[in-house]
Amino acid sequence: MSTLEPHSALVRSMAITPDGKTVVSANRDKTLRVWDLASKEYLRTLTGHTGPVRYVTVTPDGTTAVSASYDKTLRVWDLDSGECLRM
Repeated sequence: MSTLEPHSALVRSMAITPDGKTVVSANRDKTLRVWDLASKEYLRTLTGHTGPVRYVTVTPDGTTAVSASYDKTLRVWDLDSGECLRM
């Protein structure tokens, strides 16, 4: 068993890209984290929500993620750049 670090708060949801290479975790600290599953390397943090992130899912093409937060917003993220595409 192994773990993915660094999280400073409770992980609420996780989604794996269809190719199985990347995982996105939704965190209670208002962020999402992107990880490389093979190396277990932390790639980037997605920031912008003002409330804890409750859910995350990845689109079928594996390029974007959609997050839902207690701040009552959905955000669409580019997983390569970490940019918020829509809110």
